[in-house]
Amino acid sequence: MKSEFDGYAGEILEVDLTEGKVKRIPLEREITSKYIGGKGFAARILYDRLPQECDPFDPDNIMVFAAGPLTGTLVPGSGRSIVSTKSPATGFWLDANCGGSFGPEMKMAGFDAIIIKGKAPSPVMLLVDDEKVQIRDASDLWRKDTFSTHKWIKDKFGEEFRVACIGEAGEKRVRFASIISEARAFGRGGAGAVMGSKNLKAIAIRGHRPITIAHPEYFMKVCREAFNEMAIHPDSGGGRQKYGTNTILSCMNEAGVHPVRNFQKGSFPGHTILNEEEIREFYVRNKACYGCPIYCSKISEVKEGKYKGAFVEGPEYEDVWSFGAHCENADIPSIIQAEYLCDLYGLDAISTGNVIGFLMECMEKEVLEESDIGFPLRFGDHEGIIRAIHLIGRREASGLLWGEGVKRIANEVGKGSESFAIHVKGLEMPAYDPRGSTGIALAYATSDRGACHLRSWPIGAELLSPEERIDPFSIEFKAEFVKSQQDLFTVINSSVTCLFAIFSLSLRHIVQFLHSVTGIESFASSEEVLRSGERINNLVRLFNLREGLTKGDDNLPKRFFSEPLKDGPTRGRVVDLETMLEEYYFVRGWDEEGVPKPETLKKLGLP
Repeated sequence: MKSEFDGYAGEILEVDLTEGKVKRIPLEREITSKYIGGKGFAARILYDRLPQECDPFDPDNIMVFAAGPLTGTLVPGSGRSIVSTKSPATGFWLDANCGGSFGPEMKMAGFDAIIIKGKAPSPVMLLVDDEKVQIRDASDLWRKDTFSTHKWIKDKFGEEFRVACIGEAGEKRVRFASIISEARAFGRGGAGAVMGSKNLKAIAIRGHRPITIAHPEYFMKVCREAFNEMAIHPDSGGGRQKYGTNTILSCMNEAGVHPVRNFQKGSFPGHTILNEEEIREFYVRNKACYGCPIYCSKISEVKEGKYKGAFVEGPEYEDVWSFGAHCENADIPSIIQAEYLCDLYGLDAISTGNVIGFLMECMEKEVLEESDIGFPLRFGDHEGIIRAIHLIGRREASGLLWGEGVKRIANEVGKGSESFAIHVKGLEMPAYDPRGSTGIALAYATSDRGACHLRSWPIGAELLSPEERIDPFSIEFKAEFVKSQQDLFTVINSSVTCLFAIFSLSLRHIVQFLHSVTGIESFASSEEVLRSGERINNLVRLFNLREGLTKGDDNLPKRFFSEPLKDGPTRGRVVDLETMLEEYYFVRGWDEEGVPKPETLKKLGLP
C-alpha cells in the first residue's frame, strides 16, 4: 500500500500502557520537512507532550521509538532507529541509537514512530504484526535475561519478528540500563530503566509493507555511486571491515588519548597484548546490519580458559576500553565475558566500565575499603570486574548503589571522590581523553545527552584524517567545527542512518538520498537540510533548559582542568574550556548563559 508520504510509513503508533489502549496518529507533513524523522520527530514530540520536570520513572514520562525516511531503504547503513526519553542518568534529554533490523521492521509495519506512555499494572509486551497491534501479558518474561526473552518471543510468534527488550537491569531501574535488540543496543543514558519503570518488557515487530521512493531512478543512481565510493574508501572497505570498531585502537593509544586507570593516564602499557590484531584472533565471523556493506560487526567467542564459551557481537572499541585500559585490564577473554554480561543483563557497557574503574580508584585512594565493596576490587583485577557486573545487573548488595552511576555514587561516598567521578551531566565519559583533543573536550561539554562522542567526533579530523589535520591542542575554530558537526550528526540521526557509513560519504550524499527518497524540495538544499539539524538541536536545548539545565552543566570533570597527563604526546596538557564555550555559544546564536536568543529561534521557525 503506497504511503501518502514517500520515504515515510505515514503513521505514528501511540500506546497508553495505563489504559491498555493503542491508537494511530497520521503523520503531519510539516513535521517531515522541518524535523526529517528519528531524533527530530522525537524532539518535537517530547517537547510538546512531556510534562515539565517529570521524573524519568514517572508514568508520565514518554518514550519514542523512531525511524527516519532513509531507514529500511537501500541507503547503506539504513538499519538504524532511535529511542528517546527523559534520561534517568542525567534528568535531561536522551536519544540512543541502535543498528540491526528493528527500525526497518517498524517502518514496514507501517509506523514512523511508536510513542509509549503510562505504566502497565503488570509486566506486558507490545506485539505489532502489520495492522494488528496488541498489548500482551509478559509475566512469564519478567526476570528473564535478554537472550532468553528474544528466544521465547521468536519461538512463540515467529523468527521473523524483530525484538527490542530489557533484561534484569532495566527491570530493576539501573540508571544506565540499555535496551537490547538482536544483539545490538539502544545503549546510553538509561532508556532500559525507563522501559522497566513502565512494566514494558519487550516490543516485537513484524511488517511487510514496501517503502515507497519518490524518485526511484535518481535514488538508484545515488545508491550505486555511494556503494562504489564506500567500496574504495579505506575506512569502510579496509579497517572497519577487518577490525570492526577496534580499527582505531592503536591510533588512539599512540596519540595518548586512550584513557587508563579512570583517566589518570593517556596510554596503556598493556597495549602489546590488548590491540586490534590480538582481539581479531577471537573473531569467528563478520555480521552486518540491515542493508550495510561494511560488515563492521564481529562475532567473537572465547574457546578456552576461564571464560570459555563467552561470546558477543563485538567486542566494540568502547567496551574494549571500558573493561580494558580504563580498568588497566589486558585480558581479552574477560573483556568478551564482560560485554556478554552487559548484553545479558541489559547494561550500557561504557557506563558499567566507568563505574567499575571509578570504584577501583576509590579503593586505590582509600576512599572506600574492601568491606564497602565486598571483595578486593583493584586495577587489573578482571575477576573483580566480572563480579561487579553481576552485582550491578542484579542490583544486589553494593550493586544497589553502583547502579546509580558515578555521579550519584560520588555524591554518596564523598571524601573528594567527586573530583575523579568522570561524567558530564551525569552520563559517564567514553574512550577519548579530552586533554589530548580540545575538540572532543568541547563536544563532551556541550552534548545534549551528557558525555558523548557521537554528537560530534573531532577526533577524526584531529588525529585520524589522512589529509590535512586540525591541531588537536589548538582551541582556534573548534567552536565552529563542533557546532557544524553536531548539526550534521543530528541530520544523520534524524534521517536515520549509520554514522560509520556516512564517514565514507559526505553531506552531498545525504542530501541526494533525502531528496530522492522523499521528494521534499527543501531536502534538495544542503543549507536547508543542515538548518533542520540546527533547528532540532535548538529545540532539544530548549527542552533541557526547561528541565533545569544551566551553563554550569556544560562542563567537564575537575580532573581535566587540574591534573595534566604526565607522559606521552599529551604530557602536561589540561583543558581550556571557558574560551571555547564562550565562542560556541556565540556561533550557536545563544546568549552568555547558553540560552537561544529570540532572533535565533525566529530564524529557525521555533517558538
